[in-house]
Amino acid sequence: MGTVEELKTVGSSVVRRLRKQKLDNGRPFLIWSDKLPKNQSYLEYPDHSIKVVTVSQDLNSFTVVRELTKTQEKAVRIEFNLF
Repeated sequence: MGTVEELKTVGSSVVRRLRKQKLDNGRPFLIWSDKLPKNQSYLEYPDHSIKVVTVSQDLNSFTVVRELTKTQEKAVRIEFNLF
């Protein structure tokens, strides 16, 4: 088994690949963040917009809380290294 850093690198690579695959297929990508309230997440759409959403307990639906500005979207992408 690899070091913690190797596992982080592999994990990040897998997440980036999944994100690209979902967005390329026209589906949104959910981004969990410790900086948001417990029941909220970011949802990135194929058009590259990002919204804050509340995810249902069964994880099958969500409600949009607010849409981010372009500046906020950029900050989220920087924070999660999503370029």
